[in-house]
Amino acid sequence: MKGLLMKDSLVLIKQLKIFLIIIPVIALIGNASMASIAILIGASLPMTAMAYDEQSKWENLARMMPYSKEDLILCKYILGYLGMLGTTLIYIIIQGLITIFTNGNFENILYPVSFAVTCGLLFIAINTPLLFRYGTQKGRYLLILYIGLSTGLGTFIKGAAPDISIYISFITPTVVIIAAIILNIVSIFISLRFKKK
Repeated sequence: MKGLLMKDSLVLIKQLKIFLIIIPVIALIGNASMASIAILIGASLPMTAMAYDEQSKWENLARMMPYSKEDLILCKYILGYLGMLGTTLIYIIIQGLITIFTNGNFENILYPVSFAVTCGLLFIAINTPLLFRYGTQKGRYLLILYIGLSTGLGTFIKGAAPDISIYISFITPTVVIIAAIILNIVSIFISLRFKKK
């Protein structure tokens, strides 16, 4: 598993360098929509890695190596979670520093981050099985659609219904994220089923 993650990290090294530039810029804007975009970029790393795998015919080589189908699948999920973790930490650190210097309220960071993490988990849970089933080309269209819907929903809730956004900011860390985690567990089993076909 460690070897697979290292392989994907080396393949994505150029993208990771770009992320270190893009994510801080996005974090400086600091609203729910931008947080969603930042964290979804991290969540989309498995799709990029799988695109490289398809181009290089990695699957043919992987069959001759001591990796199980479970390892190959779990590696992509873990890569997505690590990407989300990295972008989330960058966002929180930058927004935290801005909050300190502007004497702002740290609770204002909770809503965009919790909403974005939930969107990222849902994206991984929904998109990853489809990538294994249909490939990365169709997955790219799903990424664009999902980012548009999630950022649009976040903007609508924050602007048009502030009372609802306050309520969601409290329920997301407890109920919705737990539901998203459960959905990810189900998603892994679905991916295993697709991979075996």
